[in-house]
Amino acid sequence: MLIYLWLINFLFSLVIITPVYFLINRDYSRSLMGNRLLQGIDLLWLGDIIYKYQDILPALTGWMLFPAILFLALYVFLNGGIIGRVIAEDEKTNPSNFFGDCGKYFFRFLRVFLISAVGYIILFGVIFKFFSALFNLWTKNASTEWTVTIASNLLFLIQILLFSIVGMFFDYVKVRLVAEDSRKTLKATIANFSFIGKKFFKAWALYLLVGIISILLGIVFVGVSNILPKGGTSLIVLFIWQQIYIFSKMWVKVLFFSTEYNFLRVHKI
Repeated sequence: MLIYLWLINFLFSLVIITPVYFLINRDYSRSLMGNRLLQGIDLLWLGDIIYKYQDILPALTGWMLFPAILFLALYVFLNGGIIGRVIAEDEKTNPSNFFGDCGKYFFRFLRVFLISAVGYIILFGVIFKFFSALFNLWTKNASTEWTVTIASNLLFLIQILLFSIVGMFFDYVKVRLVAEDSRKTLKATIANFSFIGKKFFKAWALYLLVGIISILLGIVFVGVSNILPKGGTSLIVLFIWQQIYIFSKMWVKVLFFSTEYNFLRVHKI
């Protein structure tokens, strides 16, 4: 299943970046600026590209907006295959049953996605604004920059934690729909309030634990990437290392759903 996920992600990324690659390669491949591209994002060359191709910027924006929407649809589609195969447990995964689950649960998960959008709007439009207002009162008359720094970091942490709560909640809705083979999205969402309410801290702690694993993998990836050379044949090593990291992110996603399904199975009343 991880191979399927990685391959789909790779092909999708390839389709998106190929036009941009040829655009940059045509103008910068034989210049000193081209060598700087290998070292990562540089605001100077990025500004130069935007200035030179300002006439096509609206078209480029539209080109990027469409893949973003397509990626969200793909994300919803693949979640059905992941959870379906996780719940199938010992059944061997093959393209037929994986993509079969993707299609079977797509519209159910699409409805969950739309409901979750409302949840995120409430989260950032109401709850997070409330916390922001409280912190603004705290820092309004701050006498040192340390107060502002601490407040901004705490506010960022609160934002991440609130985001994780909403993400966890709707993950359990999707797992419940597949586990019960139910089409009643709204009913599963309402029922999940009762389940999460009774087991909230245990479920959240498990979710955060997997999240910490994801953060640690990201730290390792950045650390090793900074050590690796950025030119010549070393680019191949860097590319392979990037793909290993993407593969690990796929594994973490599967781990999220696996732990949630087992938690639901053990604690469901």
